[in-house]
Amino acid sequence: MLKQRLRSRLGRIIVLLLLLHLLQAVLTLPARGGSITSCEPAHACSGNESRLAYRSSRAKLPALEIEPYVRPEFTETMDHLRPVILAAATRHNRPELSGMSDTEFASILALLLYNEHNGWLEDDIEPLRIVTPLYQISQVYVNQVGVGSNFSVWPANIRPSVALEILRQQVPVPAPTNVLTVPLTVAGSQIVVDPNTPEAELFAAISHEISQDTLAVEYLAANLERGVYRCQYEGVPVSWRTLAAWHNQGIVQPTDIAQNSIAFDYVRRTSAYLLLAHHFMYRTEDRVQEASGS
Repeated sequence: MLKQRLRSRLGRIIVLLLLLHLLQAVLTLPARGGSITSCEPAHACSGNESRLAYRSSRAKLPALEIEPYVRPEFTETMDHLRPVILAAATRHNRPELSGMSDTEFASILALLLYNEHNGWLEDDIEPLRIVTPLYQISQVYVNQVGVGSNFSVWPANIRPSVALEILRQQVPVPAPTNVLTVPLTVAGSQIVVDPNTPEAELFAAISHEISQDTLAVEYLAANLERGVYRCQYEGVPVSWRTLAAWHNQGIVQPTDIAQNSIAFDYVRRTSAYLLLAHHFMYRTEDRVQEASGS
């Protein structure tokens, strides 16, 4: 009976793994259309979001291929997470290195969360948005069964292997240094990284944490803090673009981003959510300013 159950469970896992590999291959397809020669932003903002704003480019910018889309239930989730996002930004922003206020850093967290909650394919085939949450939940389940899977986990779309680097306080950098050790903490994490613990067991525990909204925000903020350290190491100014490319492909150099089609498309797509992220983070302050000026 036990062997039967194990075979049945293993069979379901294998089928699910195959399905997830297929879905992942489809849902992570690059954007449609030709490449563009400028990595300048597509929207311009005003007010306090200076580092989220785009400056005008001499080159004519193409229209975005997508309209920013946010599931109604995710809008409610973000409303609940707003104080969590601000608190995480306060813990992980390094203003002396980033040149950003904590609220600006929080805006980038919101920006990436908005961009990650929906995929490229769902932009083209809107009915697929109905099954996106199921796909996301399935990846968490597969990671947690202890077979060592390393699927990205929502809402922040972080792989367990990346989260493990965060817990180990590691920042990958170009050779010959390869890895930096930085003073990094993950508030609320219950995971103790023991070198004797099997990786599959660590990945399962990490997947459980990064699938929780509050901890996902904390891991994302810690990852962006790593991006700030990486920018410092490579002498690159910190911006939403460099941190978005870091989160997606682990690179920050503008030339590397321009030459990496996945990172380039990711940054371009992320720009569609700039205004939404800005209004989300600054709406309270804006209302206070409007009330005081009236």
